[in-house]
Amino acid sequence: MTTPATSKVIPKKPSTVRVTANSTDYNITAVLFNNKGEGRFIDSNSLEGLVFETSYNTPFLMGNLTVVNEDNIDILNKVDLKSSISNINTYGDGEYFLKLKVLYVDRHNKDVVLLDKIFTIKNKLNTIQNNNKLTIYYFIDVVYNHLNNKRQEWNTDLLEKRTVSQYGGRKVNAGKALQHLLKQFCEQKDIIDDADWDNGIGELYYTLPSGQPALIGIREILKAYVSSDESSGILTYYNGKFQLKSFKKHISQLYKKTNNKIDIGTGMTAVFKVQTNDHQQQYNNNEAIDLFGRSFEYIPISLKAIKLTDIQPDVTLNKLAKNEIIQFNEKEKRFTIHSDEGTLSKVEDITGLENFPNGKNNKINIDENKRYNVKNKIFKMSDVSSIRHFGTIQLQKQLLNSLSKASFSTPANIDFSANKFLYMTMDLRLKNEYANKLPGFWYITSNITSLRKGEFISTIECVKLDKPK
Repeated sequence: MTTPATSKVIPKKPSTVRVTANSTDYNITAVLFNNKGEGRFIDSNSLEGLVFETSYNTPFLMGNLTVVNEDNIDILNKVDLKSSISNINTYGDGEYFLKLKVLYVDRHNKDVVLLDKIFTIKNKLNTIQNNNKLTIYYFIDVVYNHLNNKRQEWNTDLLEKRTVSQYGGRKVNAGKALQHLLKQFCEQKDIIDDADWDNGIGELYYTLPSGQPALIGIREILKAYVSSDESSGILTYYNGKFQLKSFKKHISQLYKKTNNKIDIGTGMTAVFKVQTNDHQQQYNNNEAIDLFGRSFEYIPISLKAIKLTDIQPDVTLNKLAKNEIIQFNEKEKRFTIHSDEGTLSKVEDITGLENFPNGKNNKINIDENKRYNVKNKIFKMSDVSSIRHFGTIQLQKQLLNSLSKASFSTPANIDFSANKFLYMTMDLRLKNEYANKLPGFWYITSNITSLRKGEFISTIECVKLDKPK
């Protein structure tokens, strides 16, 4: 009897690139593919670097993939991605996509997945670096395609069933309008995280200009948005859903102390300790300085590695003038001047600083210029009552560009994303005012995380919202 023939062909496994950085091996699987299901794996000979980026003024995760520019870099073949290409493409006429998976093996020999996601290619750039031809693929969350590429009519009148005579001019809730816009363009009923969505009290009437993307409408709706607690709103995108919550609530959920038990919310992402080589430590009862205790395993940072930028003394003259709203009600033919809004003291009231450690002894991290009393008068034709808060909310958003800043690099973590908080403290005699206000929570405004051979770092930019009185 003859022995039956058996195949000796070994099934081809996905091409995984191993990158060693920070004494850890990271496995990267990168697949470039198009809307026809044709793709290619980026192998170890092609991959040069991977960068992720987040910013406080956009809800999307974006980045870029740098590969060696081979002659056949864009030649794609059929690949099995174990996912429906047609479903991916319903997010709006995208041509190229990128599937990324990053993982490492922990000390218990278990796979830890840092990222497993599909992005859309926003742009491609051919370049030369160190005499090497490279191609940089700029990617962003897939849902961006839907909001940037689609062109369709949209108006706040669509929120309610009306007769033809009722169309035009009737204002609606801004939060509900934003929900409707996102669902309409994304064609997904579950695109909204209802448990973390505040419709607010702001109102508007708005028509998306013909031929313009939904991103334009999102920006305009957020200008009219006022949260339920009269603060500005933060639009985020996590786990395939959009969230909209007030800036004040975002802070109030961060830290809570009950019966000497401290609860830290999900908005917290890292705990750092600044190393100063100063052994003359100061001990006091300031909770912000020693919030997690002296035995806590802080992430160490050298003071020399942090770039600290304090507030410019003339910022309240040229950037943070009082925003005084002059409202004209067309129906009643009446002017109303909201002089009690748009001030730094009002921003301090609506930001929720009292929820920070030692909150009763804190104030907004800037001094109001009362000597010159500079005013920025803003004229608004509207009968909506929430328009009175426009100046205060605009000033609150401007503060993020004017407060004390810190920027530094640290061993990477993709979770160090914008719109989250980190905690910093230091053991140091109080030599100056900046050292006095450094301990506490910092708001992340930007994060760039780079993964390449021998390097996996996050570069963080953050601002301090509060300081001691």
